[in-house]
Order: sequence, then structure tokens, then C-alpha cells
Amino acid sequence: FNPYKRFPIYTLRTMEMYVGKRRNEVPPHIFAIAEGAYQGMMNTGNNQSILITGESGAGKTENTKKVISYFATICSSGKRKEGEASLEDKIVQTNPVLEAWGNAKTVRNDNSSRF
Repeated sequence: FNPYKRFPIYTLRTMEMYVGKRRNEVPPHIFAIAEGAYQGMMNTGNNQSILITGESGAGKTENTKKVISYFATICSSGKRKEGEASLEDKIVQTNPVLEAWGNAKTVRNDNSSRF
């Protein structure tokens, strides 16, 4: 038994279980939250938000990456030029910029817990 072995709960197969489903139709998962936001946007045409909170080390950044991955996977056309990065890769590559923006000094917050 390897306690560090990854559970297959963030695979493409898992994503497919949540596509088009309501939260009460599937087990609790970050993909269920993402699907709810996606369906809300598609059905109403209104912008949606997902608030991911928690203490330091709780996994906010990792869960944000999972949501981005979900959206990129279900929204990508599948066809791309040879050598071109996938939509998911392009979006995930923006993470350092988003992290920097989130850690920037503001009028309300003079410091950042990450630096």
C-alpha cells in the first residue's frame, strides 16, 4: 500500500461523469461545482463566479487549477495545429500571472502571506 499514490479522481473519465449533470445527480466534487457554474452561464447568459476559500495550504490554488482544467477540457474543440499547446495548457500557463496579481500589494493589504 502506497499512501502517496494518487487517486484517479481528477481524470478525463471523472470529468466526463459530471458533464451536463446537476450537483444532486453526482457525488460531491470540484467538477460538480465547475459544471454548475458552466451550466448557469450557458443557460442564463450571465457571468458566474466560484469562490474558493480556505486557510494557507488548504488547496485553493490546486482546486482553482482543477476548475480551469475542467472548463478548458469541456470547452476545447479538440482540433489544433501540430505543436500548438492545448487550450488547457494555455490557460494553466497564465497561473503565474494570476498568482502575482493575487499577491500584489493593495491599499487594504500591505503584505502577502506567500512572500
